[in-house]
Amino acid sequence: MKQFRIVFLVFFLICLFSPVNTTSASSVQDQLKVTLDQILKVLRDPSLKGEEFVEKRRVSLRKLIHERFDFEKMSKYCLAKHWKKRSAEEKKIFIELFGRLLEQTYVSKIESYSNEKVVFLKEYVKNKKAQVNTKVVTDTVEIPINYRMSQAEDGYWNVYDVVIEGASLVSNYRSQFDQILQKQSFEKLIEDLKKKIET
Repeated sequence: MKQFRIVFLVFFLICLFSPVNTTSASSVQDQLKVTLDQILKVLRDPSLKGEEFVEKRRVSLRKLIHERFDFEKMSKYCLAKHWKKRSAEEKKIFIELFGRLLEQTYVSKIESYSNEKVVFLKEYVKNKKAQVNTKVVTDTVEIPINYRMSQAEDGYWNVYDVVIEGASLVSNYRSQFDQILQKQSFEKLIEDLKKKIET
């Protein structure tokens, strides 16, 4: 689990960095940039700084994350073949817990914001799927991070996977959840997720 926490931490940290375009922006890039700019605005807002405003600040951050990241699709891809076996109620519970786990573990991490840069590189769009390649640039390192996105009926582009230095977030969780479900019940997986949220 530690490995995936590190991967997802890096994933969320990119939301803190000022984006820089190296190509002409498309609607996919435009929408992604809007989210990054909004997150930066929350983190820079003087009225939301300080321990007394932690909850108010995190509510704003969670709202932005939910608006751009498709936790239902991420949940479906992470459970893969195990998804079809679940009832509608089980799916609903898993999506809620999975989203809460990611929020609780990582929203607090992005508050330690620093002013690195995100450079937009290439993008690939085919039908209603897209991948936007970026890199985080610091003084000492460049980290390639690619967003996989899908387009909803209303034209809104949502993130359903992030690939960091060649490692897919969805693939990592899919492997982890599959190993658990090969040996244990779905109920046990739900119980484990609840415990992680509570700690």
